[in-house]
Amino acid sequence: MTLEKERRTVGVFARYSDAQLVLQELKAANFPMQKVSVVARNTEEQSDIAGVEIREHTSNTSSEDAAGAVTGSALDGLTGLLVGLVLLVIPGIGPVILAGAEVTAIATTLTGGLPTLFLSLGIAEKPAQGYSDLVCKGYYLVIVTGIDIEIRIAKRIFNRRDIQQWGAYEPYSTPNSRYKHALGVFYACQDAEKALTELKTAGFPMSQISIVTKNTSSLNDISEVNISSYQDNYTNNLGISDDLARYYEHHLTLDRYLLVLKSTDIYVAGARAILESNKIQHFTIYSPSQLDATRSDRQVMTNL
Repeated sequence: MTLEKERRTVGVFARYSDAQLVLQELKAANFPMQKVSVVARNTEEQSDIAGVEIREHTSNTSSEDAAGAVTGSALDGLTGLLVGLVLLVIPGIGPVILAGAEVTAIATTLTGGLPTLFLSLGIAEKPAQGYSDLVCKGYYLVIVTGIDIEIRIAKRIFNRRDIQQWGAYEPYSTPNSRYKHALGVFYACQDAEKALTELKTAGFPMSQISIVTKNTSSLNDISEVNISSYQDNYTNNLGISDDLARYYEHHLTLDRYLLVLKSTDIYVAGARAILESNKIQHFTIYSPSQLDATRSDRQVMTNL
Protein backbone atom coordinates (compact mmCIF):
# COMPACT_ATOMS: atom_id res chain seq x y z
CA MET A 1 0.00 0.00 0.00
CA THR A 2 1.33 3.43 -0.94
CA LEU A 3 2.16 6.02 1.72
CA GLU A 4 1.26 8.86 -0.65
CA LYS A 5 -2.02 10.49 0.27
CA GLU A 6 -4.92 10.18 -2.11
CA ARG A 7 -7.14 12.99 -3.33
CA ARG A 8 -10.61 12.88 -4.79
CA THR A 9 -11.59 14.61 -8.04
CA VAL A 10 -15.05 15.14 -9.51
CA GLY A 11 -15.77 15.76 -13.18
CA VAL A 12 -19.22 17.02 -14.20
CA PHE A 13 -20.62 16.20 -17.65
CA ALA A 14 -23.85 17.36 -19.23
CA ARG A 15 -24.10 14.47 -21.69
CA TYR A 16 -24.35 10.79 -21.06
CA SER A 17 -22.05 10.09 -24.02
CA ASP A 18 -19.20 12.13 -22.49
CA ALA A 19 -19.44 10.33 -19.15
CA GLN A 20 -19.57 7.00 -20.97
CA LEU A 21 -16.47 7.78 -23.05
CA VAL A 22 -14.55 8.95 -19.98
CA LEU A 23 -15.18 5.60 -18.26
CA GLN A 24 -14.17 3.66 -21.34
CA GLU A 25 -10.97 5.69 -21.77
CA LEU A 26 -10.03 5.26 -18.12
CA LYS A 27 -10.46 1.52 -18.50
CA ALA A 28 -8.47 1.49 -21.77
CA ALA A 29 -5.66 3.34 -19.97
CA ASN A 30 -5.55 0.55 -17.34
CA PHE A 31 -6.72 2.95 -14.66
CA PRO A 32 -7.68 1.14 -11.40
CA MET A 33 -11.45 1.16 -11.94
CA GLN A 34 -12.18 0.34 -8.30
CA LYS A 35 -11.22 3.99 -7.70
CA VAL A 36 -13.86 5.30 -10.12
CA SER A 37 -17.50 6.03 -9.32
CA VAL A 38 -20.46 7.58 -11.14
CA VAL A 39 -23.45 9.42 -9.72
CA ALA A 40 -26.25 10.34 -12.12
CA ARG A 41 -29.98 10.81 -12.19
CA ASN A 42 -31.66 7.99 -14.07
CA THR A 43 -33.83 9.03 -17.01
CA GLU A 44 -36.25 7.04 -19.09
CA GLU A 45 -34.30 7.53 -22.31
CA GLN A 46 -31.06 6.13 -20.84
CA SER A 47 -31.04 2.44 -20.05
CA ASP A 48 -27.32 2.02 -19.50
CA ILE A 49 -24.08 3.81 -18.80
CA ALA A 50 -20.77 2.69 -20.28
CA GLY A 51 -22.44 -0.47 -21.51
CA VAL A 52 -23.94 -1.35 -18.12
CA GLU A 53 -27.65 -2.11 -18.16
CA ILE A 54 -29.74 -0.37 -15.52
CA ARG A 55 -32.84 -2.18 -14.30
CA GLU A 56 -35.84 -0.40 -12.82
CA HIS A 57 -35.82 -0.53 -9.05
CA THR A 58 -37.27 1.55 -6.25
CA SER A 59 -35.94 1.68 -2.74
CA ASN A 60 -36.01 3.86 0.33
CA THR A 61 -32.62 5.39 0.97
CA SER A 62 -32.46 3.64 4.33
CA SER A 63 -33.15 0.19 2.91
CA GLU A 64 -30.49 -2.43 3.50
CA ASP A 65 -31.54 -4.06 0.25
CA ALA A 66 -29.99 -1.17 -1.69
CA ALA A 67 -26.75 -3.04 -2.31
CA GLY A 68 -28.70 -5.80 -4.04
CA ALA A 69 -30.87 -3.49 -6.06
CA VAL A 70 -29.36 -4.34 -9.43
CA THR A 71 -28.83 -7.97 -10.32
CA GLY A 72 -28.50 -10.37 -13.19
CA SER A 73 -27.16 -9.11 -16.50
CA ALA A 74 -26.48 -5.65 -15.03
CA LEU A 75 -23.81 -7.09 -12.77
CA ASP A 76 -22.51 -9.29 -15.58
CA GLY A 77 -21.98 -6.20 -17.71
CA LEU A 78 -20.27 -4.44 -14.83
CA THR A 79 -17.41 -6.94 -14.64
CA GLY A 80 -14.07 -5.27 -15.32
CA LEU A 81 -15.59 -1.78 -15.53
CA LEU A 82 -17.03 -0.48 -12.26
CA VAL A 83 -17.36 -2.22 -8.93
CA GLY A 84 -20.89 -2.10 -7.55
CA LEU A 85 -24.11 -0.70 -8.97
CA VAL A 86 -27.18 0.62 -7.13
CA LEU A 87 -30.30 2.42 -8.31
CA LEU A 88 -31.97 4.36 -5.51
CA VAL A 89 -35.14 6.42 -5.54
CA ILE A 90 -34.38 9.53 -3.46
CA PRO A 91 -37.35 11.68 -2.41
CA GLY A 92 -37.47 14.92 -4.36
CA ILE A 93 -34.97 13.67 -6.95
CA GLY A 94 -36.22 10.33 -8.22
CA PRO A 95 -34.12 7.38 -9.43
CA VAL A 96 -30.37 7.98 -9.02
CA ILE A 97 -27.62 5.71 -10.36
CA LEU A 98 -24.73 5.03 -7.98
CA ALA A 99 -21.90 3.02 -9.53
CA GLY A 100 -18.47 2.32 -8.06
CA ALA A 101 -17.04 0.77 -4.90
CA GLU A 102 -17.02 3.90 -2.74
CA VAL A 103 -20.46 5.29 -3.49
CA THR A 104 -22.25 1.95 -3.41
CA ALA A 105 -20.65 1.15 -0.03
CA ILE A 106 -21.96 4.44 1.34
CA ALA A 107 -25.37 3.78 -0.23
CA THR A 108 -25.92 0.79 2.06
CA THR A 109 -26.25 3.22 4.97
CA LEU A 110 -27.34 6.39 3.16
CA THR A 111 -30.09 8.20 5.05
CA GLY A 112 -29.51 11.87 4.31
CA GLY A 113 -29.85 12.12 0.54
CA LEU A 114 -27.20 13.07 -1.98
CA PRO A 115 -25.49 15.86 0.00
CA THR A 116 -24.79 13.30 2.74
CA LEU A 117 -23.19 10.99 0.20
CA PHE A 118 -20.83 13.72 -1.02
CA LEU A 119 -20.04 14.79 2.54
CA SER A 120 -19.16 11.16 3.31
CA LEU A 121 -16.65 11.30 0.46
CA GLY A 122 -14.83 14.18 2.16
CA ILE A 123 -16.32 16.94 0.01
CA ALA A 124 -17.12 20.18 1.84
CA GLU A 125 -20.72 21.17 2.51
CA LYS A 126 -21.07 23.90 -0.13
CA PRO A 127 -19.72 21.89 -3.12
CA ALA A 128 -21.57 18.80 -1.80
CA GLN A 129 -24.86 20.66 -2.10
CA GLY A 130 -23.80 21.98 -5.51
CA TYR A 131 -23.09 18.49 -6.80
CA SER A 132 -26.42 17.29 -5.46
CA ASP A 133 -28.16 20.10 -7.37
CA LEU A 134 -26.30 19.21 -10.57
CA VAL A 135 -27.40 15.58 -10.29
CA CYS A 136 -30.99 16.78 -9.84
CA LYS A 137 -30.64 18.73 -13.09
CA GLY A 138 -29.50 15.63 -14.97
CA TYR A 139 -25.71 16.05 -15.01
CA TYR A 140 -23.33 13.08 -14.76
CA LEU A 141 -20.67 13.08 -12.04
CA VAL A 142 -17.54 10.94 -12.53
CA ILE A 143 -15.61 10.65 -9.26
CA VAL A 144 -12.00 9.43 -9.12
CA THR A 145 -9.89 8.78 -6.03
CA GLY A 146 -6.13 8.50 -6.43
CA ILE A 147 -2.62 9.71 -5.80
CA ASP A 148 -1.27 12.68 -7.76
CA ILE A 149 -0.24 10.77 -10.88
CA GLU A 150 -3.64 9.05 -11.05
CA ILE A 151 -5.45 12.38 -10.62
CA ARG A 152 -3.37 13.85 -13.48
CA ILE A 153 -4.27 10.92 -15.75
CA ALA A 154 -7.95 11.27 -14.90
CA LYS A 155 -7.93 15.03 -15.47
CA ARG A 156 -6.28 14.60 -18.87
CA ILE A 157 -8.98 12.14 -19.90
CA PHE A 158 -11.72 14.36 -18.47
CA ASN A 159 -10.45 17.33 -20.47
CA ARG A 160 -10.77 15.43 -23.76
CA ARG A 161 -14.53 15.60 -23.31
CA ASP A 162 -16.95 18.47 -22.83
CA ILE A 163 -16.41 18.76 -19.09
CA GLN A 164 -18.58 21.33 -17.33
CA GLN A 165 -16.84 21.47 -13.96
CA TRP A 166 -13.79 19.93 -12.35
CA GLY A 167 -12.92 19.92 -8.66
CA ALA A 168 -10.23 18.27 -6.54
CA TYR A 169 -10.44 17.71 -2.80
CA GLU A 170 -7.64 17.07 -0.35
CA PRO A 171 -7.95 14.05 1.93
CA TYR A 172 -9.31 14.62 5.39
CA SER A 173 -8.14 12.74 8.43
CA THR A 174 -10.43 9.86 9.21
CA PRO A 175 -11.89 9.96 12.75
CA ASN A 176 -11.07 6.95 14.88
CA SER A 177 -14.81 6.25 15.09
CA ARG A 178 -14.80 5.43 11.37
CA TYR A 179 -12.31 2.58 11.77
CA LYS A 180 -14.15 -0.70 12.16
CA HIS A 181 -13.33 -4.33 12.74
CA ALA A 182 -15.46 -7.15 11.42
CA LEU A 183 -15.59 -10.87 12.09
CA GLY A 184 -17.35 -13.65 10.27
CA VAL A 185 -17.19 -17.40 9.71
CA PHE A 186 -17.05 -19.45 6.53
CA TYR A 187 -18.14 -23.04 6.91
CA ALA A 188 -16.61 -24.16 3.60
CA CYS A 189 -13.11 -23.53 2.28
CA GLN A 190 -14.34 -22.81 -1.25
CA ASP A 191 -16.65 -20.07 0.03
CA ALA A 192 -13.74 -18.37 1.82
CA GLU A 193 -11.53 -18.58 -1.26
CA LYS A 194 -14.23 -17.23 -3.56
CA ALA A 195 -14.95 -14.31 -1.23
CA LEU A 196 -11.26 -13.40 -0.98
CA THR A 197 -10.85 -13.56 -4.75
CA GLU A 198 -13.85 -11.28 -5.29
CA LEU A 199 -12.61 -8.81 -2.68
CA LYS A 200 -9.23 -8.67 -4.38
CA THR A 201 -10.84 -8.18 -7.80
CA ALA A 202 -12.93 -5.35 -6.33
CA GLY A 203 -9.76 -3.61 -5.20
CA PHE A 204 -10.19 -4.14 -1.46
CA PRO A 205 -6.91 -3.67 0.51
CA MET A 206 -6.06 -7.32 1.10
CA SER A 207 -3.48 -6.46 3.76
CA GLN A 208 -6.44 -5.51 5.96
CA ILE A 209 -7.83 -9.07 5.92
CA SER A 210 -6.81 -12.10 7.95
CA ILE A 211 -8.06 -15.68 7.82
CA VAL A 212 -7.65 -17.96 10.84
CA THR A 213 -8.19 -21.71 10.63
CA LYS A 214 -6.86 -24.97 12.02
CA ASN A 215 -5.79 -26.25 8.60
CA THR A 216 -4.08 -23.48 6.62
CA SER A 217 -2.99 -25.90 3.89
CA SER A 218 -6.60 -26.19 2.73
CA LEU A 219 -6.55 -22.60 1.49
CA ASN A 220 -4.92 -21.62 -1.76
CA ASP A 221 -2.43 -18.78 -1.58
CA ILE A 222 -4.35 -15.51 -1.83
CA SER A 223 -1.87 -12.67 -2.36
CA GLU A 224 -1.40 -10.27 0.57
CA VAL A 225 -3.93 -12.00 2.83
CA ASN A 226 -2.61 -13.00 6.25
CA ILE A 227 -3.52 -16.68 6.69
CA SER A 228 -2.64 -17.98 10.14
CA SER A 229 -3.09 -21.21 12.04
CA TYR A 230 -5.56 -21.22 14.90
CA GLN A 231 -4.21 -21.23 18.42
CA ASP A 232 -6.17 -21.31 21.66
CA ASN A 233 -7.36 -17.95 22.91
CA TYR A 234 -6.61 -16.23 19.58
CA THR A 235 -9.84 -14.22 19.70
CA ASN A 236 -9.01 -12.80 23.12
CA ASN A 237 -6.79 -10.22 21.39
CA LEU A 238 -9.49 -8.91 19.07
CA GLY A 239 -11.07 -6.51 21.56
CA ILE A 240 -14.40 -8.31 21.73
CA SER A 241 -16.39 -9.55 24.70
CA ASP A 242 -15.41 -12.82 26.36
CA ASP A 243 -18.69 -14.44 25.33
CA LEU A 244 -18.22 -13.51 21.68
CA ALA A 245 -14.58 -14.62 21.78
CA ARG A 246 -15.63 -18.04 23.07
CA TYR A 247 -18.31 -18.20 20.37
CA TYR A 248 -15.82 -17.71 17.53
CA GLU A 249 -13.28 -20.00 19.20
CA HIS A 250 -15.91 -22.73 19.06
CA HIS A 251 -16.22 -22.32 15.29
CA LEU A 252 -12.44 -22.57 14.92
CA THR A 253 -12.41 -25.88 16.79
CA LEU A 254 -14.88 -27.17 14.17
CA ASP A 255 -12.36 -26.55 11.34
CA ARG A 256 -14.17 -23.48 10.07
CA TYR A 257 -12.61 -20.30 8.70
CA LEU A 258 -12.64 -17.09 10.72
CA LEU A 259 -12.32 -13.89 8.69
CA VAL A 260 -10.97 -10.81 10.47
CA LEU A 261 -11.27 -7.49 8.66
CA LYS A 262 -9.90 -4.14 9.88
CA SER A 263 -10.67 -1.03 7.82
CA THR A 264 -12.80 2.12 7.56
CA ASP A 265 -16.58 1.96 7.80
CA ILE A 266 -16.91 2.57 4.04
CA TYR A 267 -14.63 -0.31 3.09
CA VAL A 268 -16.26 -2.62 5.65
CA ALA A 269 -19.70 -1.80 4.25
CA GLY A 270 -18.50 -2.51 0.72
CA ALA A 271 -16.89 -5.79 1.75
CA ARG A 272 -19.99 -6.93 3.61
CA ALA A 273 -22.05 -7.32 0.42
CA ILE A 274 -19.36 -9.52 -1.16
CA LEU A 275 -18.88 -11.58 2.00
CA GLU A 276 -22.58 -12.21 2.52
CA SER A 277 -23.05 -13.20 -1.12
CA ASN A 278 -20.43 -15.89 -0.47
CA LYS A 279 -22.17 -17.36 2.59
CA ILE A 280 -20.26 -15.78 5.45
CA GLN A 281 -22.04 -16.52 8.72
CA HIS A 282 -22.36 -14.74 12.08
CA PHE A 283 -21.01 -11.46 10.67
CA THR A 284 -20.26 -8.85 13.34
CA ILE A 285 -19.03 -5.25 12.93
CA TYR A 286 -17.64 -3.39 15.92
CA SER A 287 -15.43 -0.43 16.83
CA PRO A 288 -11.89 -1.32 17.95
CA SER A 289 -12.45 0.39 21.30
CA GLN A 290 -15.55 -1.64 22.05
CA LEU A 291 -15.38 -4.54 24.46
CA ASP A 292 -18.98 -5.52 23.77
CA ALA A 293 -19.23 -6.13 20.04
CA THR A 294 -22.15 -4.59 18.21
CA ARG A 295 -24.31 -7.35 16.90
CA SER A 296 -25.06 -7.33 13.20
CA ASP A 297 -28.75 -7.28 12.35
CA ARG A 298 -28.14 -10.39 10.26
CA GLN A 299 -26.04 -12.18 12.83
CA VAL A 300 -27.21 -15.62 13.96
CA MET A 301 -25.91 -16.82 17.30
CA THR A 302 -27.64 -20.16 17.49
CA ASN A 303 -27.62 -23.47 15.62
CA LEU A 304 -23.88 -24.03 15.82
